[in-house]
Amino acid sequence: MTQPHPGKRDFTLLWASQAFSEFAYSTSLIVLPLLVLTITGSPSEAGLVGFADAVAILAAGLPAGAIADRYDRRAVLLWCEAVLVLIFGAMAVMLWAGAASLLALLVLALVNGAATAVMLATGEAMIPTLVAREKVSDAVAMNSARTYAGQLAGTSAGGFLQAAKNAFPFLAGAVAHLLGFVLLLFIKRQPAAPRPETKGWSSGDLLDGITWIRTQPFLRLGLGFATATNFFYGTVYFIVIASAKTSGMSSGLIGVMAALLGVGGLLGALAAPKLQRVLTGSRPIFLVLWLFAVLTVAIALLPGSYTPGILLGITAFTAPTASAYFTTYQLLLTPDTHRGRVMSVANICSSGGGAIAPLAGGVVYDLCGRLVSLLICGAVLGVVALCAVLSPLMRNPPSPHDEQPDQNEQPDPVGNAAA
Repeated sequence: MTQPHPGKRDFTLLWASQAFSEFAYSTSLIVLPLLVLTITGSPSEAGLVGFADAVAILAAGLPAGAIADRYDRRAVLLWCEAVLVLIFGAMAVMLWAGAASLLALLVLALVNGAATAVMLATGEAMIPTLVAREKVSDAVAMNSARTYAGQLAGTSAGGFLQAAKNAFPFLAGAVAHLLGFVLLLFIKRQPAAPRPETKGWSSGDLLDGITWIRTQPFLRLGLGFATATNFFYGTVYFIVIASAKTSGMSSGLIGVMAALLGVGGLLGALAAPKLQRVLTGSRPIFLVLWLFAVLTVAIALLPGSYTPGILLGITAFTAPTASAYFTTYQLLLTPDTHRGRVMSVANICSSGGGAIAPLAGGVVYDLCGRLVSLLICGAVLGVVALCAVLSPLMRNPPSPHDEQPDQNEQPDPVGNAAA
């Protein structure tokens, strides 16, 4: 049977706990490359730290989902927070003593990325057990707002704190994770859903999320469009930033441009619950794809230093509504026994597309220049949007309320796709 949700209190505690974690993660993300540049003076080694974080998130993705489905989810989050308190605190001590090295920074990036992957999958899988079914969509939108707010606050605080002392961002990160740990203590235990049999770890534990998505045509298709959107968003963003830097734009102005994206995303996440009542079904996905295609062409053609940031900010405003719709669909359709693994697969696809976007953006920018590369991205996005609109499955998505399987049943690992 589906467990009754414990009410808004536990979700609020989880939300606040993960807000502190988002702050710490975003702080480290901007500070780590700057620290490597300070220590080694090598841009390539600074990029290596960011790459290590991305690799850790991707590599930990499938195990993260399996862990979230096998163990008490509150306990998983507590262990992650405890490890991050220790490693952030240790880094703060090393920096204070002037003993930090590239190896230590790489270890922090790897542990931070892996723990973040586990916490992300686990926290998302907990949502349907903490709020009423009809409130899942609003909860997903609130999580999106939390992410944008954490990014804005973390990146801003990171630069300010590092300017004061290199150790301060990691000291702040340790305190933030400690506060997150304390808040989690007040959440009720979240034992794993009953499994049909007790067995050791196997490849099936890691791949069940992929297998489950393969049996759901709409999830499969929607995840493909989401991955494509994230990839092109990262590609266009990189081209915009790279062209701004090579044209001589100041770092301050580039920072303002980037901040406009965060502001647009935060406002869009706050507005998502109301927008979802107007944009029903797959309409949010269609809107994001078409708007992004048109605005990418506008970025290529329209003048103005702030224009790219404003136009990308508009796209970021609409993205949370589409993301909330699709994530809610995944959570409601997937049985609790598989939620962690399904969400981890979705996160891997999203992160993977974003991880290779800068490389793709750099190659196409070097080969074609700003104007042509942006027009190519806009044209391909237009084709993607047209494919989405022409798809009968995207136009008439099945209802997760009708298709959701019994919570006591395991999905058939080799079953046919749901009709």
